Amino acid sequence: MFGRTLEQAMVWRATGARQRVFSWLPFLPFSPSPRLPFSPAPLLPFSLSPFLLVSLSLLTGCDLPGRPDPADRPVPADRVMDFDKLYRQNCAGCHGQEGKLGPAPPLHDPLFRALVPEEELKDIITKGRNKTLMPAFARENGGTLTAAQIQVLVNEIKGITYKIVDKQEPGLVSIEVVPDASGISPKWGMPAKAPEGLPSYREPSASAKGGDAGNKKKGAVVFARACAECHGNQGQGIGRGSEKVNTINDRVFLALMSNQVLRRYAITGRPDLGMPSFDARPGDPQFVPLTDREVTDLVALLASWRGE
Repeated sequence: MFGRTLEQAMVWRATGARQRVFSWLPFLPFSPSPRLPFSPAPLLPFSLSPFLLVSLSLLTGCDLPGRPDPADRPVPADRVMDFDKLYRQNCAGCHGQEGKLGPAPPLHDPLFRALVPEEELKDIITKGRNKTLMPAFARENGGTLTAAQIQVLVNEIKGITYKIVDKQEPGLVSIEVVPDASGISPKWGMPAKAPEGLPSYREPSASAKGGDAGNKKKGAVVFARACAECHGNQGQGIGRGSEKVNTINDRVFLALMSNQVLRRYAITGRPDLGMPSFDARPGDPQFVPLTDREVTDLVALLASWRGE
């Protein structure tokens, strides 16, 4: 640079920089600017035209970039009709992930599914149970579910095949769930036929029996025959090692249980926890099943232990 003017030195350095940049252009995957003094060799022998992009996407089975997949579109909450999703979001927290082993009574219980009337089940889900932890799920009662979604739960629990129909009305599209022998099969299958002598789900009214709703003294006799072996002669529980288990004469425990829940347990037991039903006792093949009246008297005894 000695002997050059400052202007000449700046031109020389700029020219060298351009040459170094140009030396890399043949390896870049785009056409050079028309103002360049030469045309570097292209990386590919063809250009990626829109037609070529479409052809490649079809060959690979992919959608065009940016095109949404219909399967990924969010489903409005009131149009979710899949039983697994409805059950997981609304029922599993209390009744167990598979309808059993939860803090609330199991729903995936063949005897319960055969016992509970369809309309009764629908009414419970719709309105909940007063003075219990079972909430109302219908929208009109402060819940989140539509009538069609509740019907899906009812049909699945009761084992009724069904189909989902989009009902078109002027200015309105609604969903209806109707029975259909060739429709959707319940995930839990079909419940077994109810055994002979199965007590009624609901306690018979006092007027129908011509007496009170239950006799706790007679209930004590039933308890001694059917319950004391596991729960103690006064419901105080039994010893197991250094612990006392199966206590049921606890006022706090009974305060959380409605008479209907107690009746249901007396009939169905809790097979998920090893509690037998109304018609069997482990190791006693001669056990006589409880009658409807005996279940009613037994519930009267248990309710008296609340201190009512």
